[in-house]
Amino acid sequence: MISIKDTDVLAEVMYRFDPILWDIIAFINEIEHNTVITSGHRSGDKGVHGTDPCRAVDIRSWCLLFPEKIVEAVNTHWEYDYKRPYMNCALLHDAGSGEHIHLQVHPNTKRRT
Repeated sequence: MISIKDTDVLAEVMYRFDPILWDIIAFINEIEHNTVITSGHRSGDKGVHGTDPCRAVDIRSWCLLFPEKIVEAVNTHWEYDYKRPYMNCALLHDAGSGEHIHLQVHPNTKRRT
């Protein structure tokens, strides 16, 4: 099950998302059946949350048994950008509002074979 935190986040999620981002969300939901999206598109955001199509979401980590394993699985199966191999599609971090999984994609993101 994929849940949305509240109606404000629902509006963010209804914004047009990059198809690869949807693929990664579906992949996570196959591993962890309690995926809660806490943030999607943010108008005025100068980063990946503000792109069109939106290239980032945040997922609640505290309701997952092993969030670090989700991050590892995503980064094992997807390459963010071949020109910047040090960057990842998934990151477990606290940007000031609590620990969460930040998912991001780039136009060069591809699934690893």
